[in-house]
Amino acid sequence: MEASSVLDAPHSPTPAYDRTVSRSLVHRWALSEVFLTDAVTTGEGVFTAAAQLPLSHAYFRDHVPGRSFHDPLLVLESCRQAVTYAAHVYESVPRDTTFMVTSWTLDITEPEALRCGERPGELRMDAEVTQRSRRGGRLRRLAFAMDLTLDGRPLGRLTMDTNCTPTDQYHALRRMQRGTTVPTAFTLPAEPAGAPVDPARVRRLDPVNTVLDAVQVDPATLTSLTARLSPRTYRNRSMYDHPYDHVPAMVFSEAARQCALLLGPQDTTTPETDAARVLRLHGRFLKFAELDDQVHLTAAREEDGSQGAFRMSAVQQDETVAEVYVALG
Repeated sequence: MEASSVLDAPHSPTPAYDRTVSRSLVHRWALSEVFLTDAVTTGEGVFTAAAQLPLSHAYFRDHVPGRSFHDPLLVLESCRQAVTYAAHVYESVPRDTTFMVTSWTLDITEPEALRCGERPGELRMDAEVTQRSRRGGRLRRLAFAMDLTLDGRPLGRLTMDTNCTPTDQYHALRRMQRGTTVPTAFTLPAEPAGAPVDPARVRRLDPVNTVLDAVQVDPATLTSLTARLSPRTYRNRSMYDHPYDHVPAMVFSEAARQCALLLGPQDTTTPETDAARVLRLHGRFLKFAELDDQVHLTAAREEDGSQGAFRMSAVQQDETVAEVYVALG
């Protein structure tokens, strides 16, 4: 199906924005972290979802500057919620299922569509299931593509690939991998791993929203850095809304954005339209990143010479656990 075919389909359904869906259907504990408001389906594997983007939020609205535009990572989280909801409601995936994002790509093709109005943003996601894989009579993998519209304006496109594992099997697998009980973010200490990054350097107000420690920028080129993923994120109840037992894809995506900001222009007084917003993000999440062991990050400007494009790798125990490409503009 072509990228525009869902949007161009006749009699497109109109989802509602007047209340959120059940938090259990998007795997959230806190109502304040639920952005999905509705979804309607027009056929097998095709649905339209809606999300309200708040104008006030402790994590997604904590940017300097950044109050005039919606956060692209909030768009990404809204799409993740739509995927989880659709898997349960339209694909009959049981509630006792653990979802793991293996890759996602967000392309913001019309950045001006992110500009905030007087009311919370109304995000529309025209979506289709692009791939399914089954094993043992259960869905084990789902892939999605979405055309995105914000406040009636075309915004961009998202693709997402997820694995679906029965929760009891998931926990058994994790115990087998480690040979011990798997700790969660809520049971581990949250002291920084080295000096925390200055929030202003990654355009944040609240230090709890910074995810990097022990940052070292290459003094010779200023185009690459090393850092460690901060355990302080374990107390961030947007990033860790419930007891995760591994580092989520969203935390790696935020880390990549902050690495890119550190390697980009450092004058935070410049307009937010000048190289502060994510225009493209592509993440691959290769292995579970354990919470009780250090995650080492390296990031560098892309070799093609693009001033706003950066790539981050996350390594734990000498194995790459995640790779994220970010383009700012």
